[in-house]
Amino acid sequence: MSSVSLPEVPDGVLDASGAVRFGTYRGELRQVTLPRGSFFRHKRWIYTFVATKEIIALHAIVDLGYAANAFVLVADRAARSVLYDKGFTGLPRPFVHVGPRAGDARFRLPGVDLRAGFSSADGSYRQHVRASGLLWLGELATTQGPPALTVIAPIAKGGTNVTQKSAALAASGMLEVAGRSFDLRGGVGGFDYTNGLLARHTAWRWAFACGTLGDVRIGFNLVEGFNEANGVSENALFFGEELVPLGRARFSWNRNDVLATWRCTTEPANGAALDLTFEPIGAHREDRNLGIVRSHFAQPVGHFSGTITLHGRSYPVEHLPGVTEDQDVVW
Repeated sequence: MSSVSLPEVPDGVLDASGAVRFGTYRGELRQVTLPRGSFFRHKRWIYTFVATKEIIALHAIVDLGYAANAFVLVADRAARSVLYDKGFTGLPRPFVHVGPRAGDARFRLPGVDLRAGFSSADGSYRQHVRASGLLWLGELATTQGPPALTVIAPIAKGGTNVTQKSAALAASGMLEVAGRSFDLRGGVGGFDYTNGLLARHTAWRWAFACGTLGDVRIGFNLVEGFNEANGVSENALFFGEELVPLGRARFSWNRNDVLATWRCTTEPANGAALDLTFEPIGAHREDRNLGIVRSHFAQPVGHFSGTITLHGRSYPVEHLPGVTEDQDVVW
């Protein structure tokens, strides 16, 4: 087991006096209740990632309050090609909703139905994604594997952000795309649930991966430029049953060519460090300029290779499936 033990997640974001419980925690909040804040600052999203030996599949549902969007991407790992990449823009509630818990999200348009939720029967995290040319019915076994990471972070001008990351979870289900069918059993996945009162201008670099090292399920979450104030951090390694906090992350990339090689490293901390390169297969991109709302979003999908150091041992990593992301948005 890890020599590092994060405190258990509290029973709520706010304590009895109404103060925010900023910190980095082990476990999942049952519900996110934020301090009072501007409607226009409130942003919520759920992001799901699954990888098998054949494919990488991911989808996101984003609720901005005054607008909403979603996207789905599927990549063929062996052929190094993108099989599906579509984005959708929708109206806010009741057609789009991301609730106060990770397992409560939906996005609906004519011909498009994305849902993510926890099963009341076994607690698994379920995905239902139906769009033109694609059907994804899947599950992630949240009761097996490492605990979730929860971060309650301060944001500029009195904001608060709550993010929960789960990774290295056993996947199952099926996916049909581009006239092909894929069995998701034996795959590995995770999800990112974020709910916060964010700054009008928000930017970050992000990396997320899920796969196997030998017969051990692993994953990691890294961020630079976001959720780093007051000593909190969402950098973490998920290794078997362990959740290990990581040091500060550093990204090297070419914003003008996000399909070029990336490098992602962490400073040594808690006996763990990552030193990885990332080779993209393709990328989902969204660049918008609507005057008062502007966004640059690029999320390459591909493979990480390099070294993971844990408990004094170095593990070589080859072709670990994952994503990187460069986002800079005024919302």
